[in-house]
Amino acid sequence: MKILFPAIDLKNGQCVRLELGDMDTAQVYNTDPAAQARAFEKQGFQWLHVVDLDGAFAGESRNGEAVEAILKATGNPVQLGGGIRTLHQVETWLDKGLARVILGTVAVRDPSLVIEACRKFPGKIAVGIDARGGRVAVEGWAEASSLGAAELAMKFEGAGVSAIIYTDIDRDGVLAGINWEATIDLSNAVSIPVIASGGLASIADIVRMTMPDAEKLEGVISGRALYDGRIDPAEALAVLGGKADVEPALFEEERKC
Repeated sequence: MKILFPAIDLKNGQCVRLELGDMDTAQVYNTDPAAQARAFEKQGFQWLHVVDLDGAFAGESRNGEAVEAILKATGNPVQLGGGIRTLHQVETWLDKGLARVILGTVAVRDPSLVIEACRKFPGKIAVGIDARGGRVAVEGWAEASSLGAAELAMKFEGAGVSAIIYTDIDRDGVLAGINWEATIDLSNAVSIPVIASGGLASIADIVRMTMPDAEKLEGVISGRALYDGRIDPAEALAVLGGKADVEPALFEEERKC
């Protein structure tokens, strides 16, 4: 069964959403991230995706208190990214109860550290690949690298990375729809499971996850579409769980609207 990961992005201890990764566009959706985590669990979600936005820019945890509150508030496994750059930081967060740590900037700067983390913490390390115009961005999306997404992903083939979280920055937070072509191309380029992120807009994107060419995808992350009520959680979870009849034509029809 594919996973729908509800997202909690943290800025100044609050649950926010950005547009295109711009911190100045932050819109607060909940001042209590722990309460939001409980709400997502009550709605039937079985995972939680958390990002420390301030940490991503600072290169170290800046919303640790909020993350720890989330871990105490929910029984769901939590994956966390943002500002985690050392093995010590990885170990510290896993000891606090994280199910999975997401390494992004350090995957570009020091791929060997990611490989070592996978060796020390099997099944606990994911790689976040955030791309703008097809090129990987780092340091909270503030800097562009010369690497392509697939080029970076292939560095970790066979290393034990549990998942790659692929985000198209140009679509993130603006409800433009997932970049399915790039995401599926990436999933076909590596054997590592890929999670789609950035721009999920409606139930059409959920249905798209059920199409044959998306079979290799582990799941998809949703933020603003859930917060704004554009997606009904029960319907989305039923579709991904194979418990609802879906029409493949829905994807094309809704994308034309």
